[in-house]
Amino acid sequence: MVLDTKNDQFKSFLYKASDIIEELYSNLENKKIFCGKNSEEIEKLFHEDIPKEGKELSEVLEEVKSKIFPHSTLSISPNFFAYVTSCGTYAGIIAELIYGALNQNCSKWHCAPAASEIEKLVVDWIGKFINYPNHGGSLTSGGSAANMSCLAAARKAKAPFDVANDGLRSGPQLVYYTSTETHSCMDKSIDSLGIGKNNLKKISINKNFRINVEELEEQIIKDKSNSLYPICVIGNAGTVNTGAVDPLDKLAEICKKYNLWFHVDAAYGGPAASTDIAKHLFKGLEHADSVALDPHKWLYVPIEAGCALVKDIKTLREMFSILPNYLKLDIEKSHRFEFMEHTFQLSRSFKALKIWMTFKAYGANKLKESIENNIKTMKYLGDIIEESNDFELLAPVTLSTVCFRYKTKEPSLSKDEQYLSKINKILLELVEKDGRVFITGTMIADNQVALRACCVNHRTEKKHVENLIKVLRELGEKSYCSLIQECNK
Repeated sequence: MVLDTKNDQFKSFLYKASDIIEELYSNLENKKIFCGKNSEEIEKLFHEDIPKEGKELSEVLEEVKSKIFPHSTLSISPNFFAYVTSCGTYAGIIAELIYGALNQNCSKWHCAPAASEIEKLVVDWIGKFINYPNHGGSLTSGGSAANMSCLAAARKAKAPFDVANDGLRSGPQLVYYTSTETHSCMDKSIDSLGIGKNNLKKISINKNFRINVEELEEQIIKDKSNSLYPICVIGNAGTVNTGAVDPLDKLAEICKKYNLWFHVDAAYGGPAASTDIAKHLFKGLEHADSVALDPHKWLYVPIEAGCALVKDIKTLREMFSILPNYLKLDIEKSHRFEFMEHTFQLSRSFKALKIWMTFKAYGANKLKESIENNIKTMKYLGDIIEESNDFELLAPVTLSTVCFRYKTKEPSLSKDEQYLSKINKILLELVEKDGRVFITGTMIADNQVALRACCVNHRTEKKHVENLIKVLRELGEKSYCSLIQECNK
């Protein structure tokens, strides 16, 4: 049974979909970001038995408009400051529609010729954009998958035994190194690769939240003397917690000295390497053996789009190329680049289209300008906080992440760590219920509870961070009153 409708009816559905999307984006900055409902309420809203009979697609679109839109967190809003989540672009929205229509499987070249060549091209563009020379790579679902691909390539390239065929027990214990500020996907990757999380050595950080290089070298020497086998150092180019960038040039020197693979997690910060305002922070990135980066963060591409870059494309192929009979017969016909041989996934969507359309529609210069504006805007937020008497900055504003806390105007409470932790936890709860702005918290330094604002949003301007402080101050006074009442019970 054919499930399609007539073309004119399909066209009417497309128009209706475009209408409700346009309505979503209209007056965006004045819309609540979070619905304020709990999980039980949302579950009840969508709970139903599997439909036995279908309904008109226009009716389904009405449900999208009335049920899904109002109960989705609007990361597209300029008032969204949580996590490292891009706002997307109009070019990206249209690209998603097109590649959904084309339904390409970007595994074998002859399944998706244009998509394969466009993916090769955008991988090249991404590397050039961040000033990472002589590279190859592939697109992934996101930074976690990109990082894991690169760490797997490091294991394959640097293990002194045949890890693929003989397994990890056939050689010495492999060791990776990174700072205590590294992303949790590194632990997941090391676990999944069979290395063991205890063999991802976490090196302490300095007051600027950057890795202690001297301690790193001491740990490498110690591990080698204990018959362990160091193979990889992971540098952070924009930590999620504070936006810190490790001294990549010094890490590159250590890796060269001890013949280690140098990987850089640039999932968040990488695109800032293209800008005049921040490129000095990324000195040494060019020496990395691999780099993980997320176009769906600071290149403003809609989720999902990650990218694994490597200096030598053969390292990805050596890691992932397995050709069963049903996939190999056409391989030798030409110089086709087969992405299935360079990634873990076989079924892969046409992610490259939204990256290609983003670069084509806006150009590298405008993207750089937007990234610079995000950095300047968040440094402006840092200045507001430092000039205030009721907020406190807790970490340097390196890129576009600001860690701070509310402390009220009461001097007697400003040094009470237990009080400050409680009031900022209450404040975070009030922010979520209120919905006008969206911000999350973290723990930094000596287990200080921090409010954490991050911006990778081309729609966000100075007026929006001014509004953020205004709302936080208003809700902070409420949290202060709530805490006082609690203490008086």
